[in-house]
Amino acid sequence: MYLIIDIGGTYIKYGYYQKSGNCIQKYQIPTIKTSKEDFYQWIQKMIIKDVEGIGISMPGLIDSDKGYIHAITLLPFFNQTAFCKELKAYSDLPVTIQNDAKCATLGEMWKGSLKNVDNGFMLVLGSGIGGTCLLNGKIFETKHHKAGEVGSFLVPQGYQFSNFGREYNAVKLIHELSEILNCPDDGKIVFQHLPESSKAMKHFQNYCQQLAMMIYNLDYLLDLDVVTIGGGISQQPLFIQTIQEQFHILRERYKEDNHEPVIKACQYQNEANLLGALYTHITKKED
Repeated sequence: MYLIIDIGGTYIKYGYYQKSGNCIQKYQIPTIKTSKEDFYQWIQKMIIKDVEGIGISMPGLIDSDKGYIHAITLLPFFNQTAFCKELKAYSDLPVTIQNDAKCATLGEMWKGSLKNVDNGFMLVLGSGIGGTCLLNGKIFETKHHKAGEVGSFLVPQGYQFSNFGREYNAVKLIHELSEILNCPDDGKIVFQHLPESSKAMKHFQNYCQQLAMMIYNLDYLLDLDVVTIGGGISQQPLFIQTIQEQFHILRERYKEDNHEPVIKACQYQNEANLLGALYTHITKKED
């Protein structure tokens, strides 16, 4: 049995998994944002009888082979950290770590929407935006661990620039829509009330157009068969449907060929990161 943990900007999801991918129990707590020592101590408390290893999914620039975090914006106390080495000192168990978008991709490659896909792209939308390239049936890895990180793409904001993940993440969208709708800042509630407001729908469609434009450009860069979208917001059928509609509008206006990728929600949604962290662990245990 393995302790598998997915660290997000708002919540930590974790569970106890068998090697097959079967989840025995799964939980969620608010993300620990105080210190890495508090983080390690919490993980130590989660190690129960029969746990034989720990697999971690986390955002940031991560060297999975060395278990090293180069940079993570959401939890800066982990910047430049030999994470697996440090956590092993607390747990005395094999530890593996992988970028969360890559974990989601691996989970979907193992059991979901990217199984048997040659060229694909995974977008993970949460408090930031993660991305992973799948080329010739394998995750495209690079020396500096930046390939696929579309959240860091620069986008114009007036006369200045911001990055794509800061401006178009799902948490920001839900907050903006909740203000327009004057409803609680909760994704499920927002989508229940969204069709009631033309102003909110217009804002939502503009957001989906930005994602569709990103997918359009990525397709011409990578020649994609499938683009799969993860994160909690991907569970909303209207979200995927509207991105598809906005993508087809762009294709009708600007297409230069007849091929276009399939755009769909990832099959395992919020669990894809956990499955990918498990897959990373069972296929590449720490030495």
